Amino acid sequence: MTVQFSRQAITTFSTSLPTTGSGLVRRLVRARNDPGKERIRNWLIDLDEAQLQSSLGLTLEDILILRGGTPIP
Repeated sequence: MTVQFSRQAITTFSTSLPTTGSGLVRRLVRARNDPGKERIRNWLIDLDEAQLQSSLGLTLEDILILRGGTPIP
């Protein structure tokens, strides 16, 4: 049995998704009433940009979102 998918449907679906680079940032920002994730988020906020980029591989957009600059839908 062979399954085939329309490439157009896959392309349309993938372009409609948010493109934030880090799933970690998304999960930390979306977490509500979770003291553990809030502690991790605060710890990451206290690090400087160079540490977040080189050690964790976060982008500048991820850092901005982590620090509360842009909400994630």
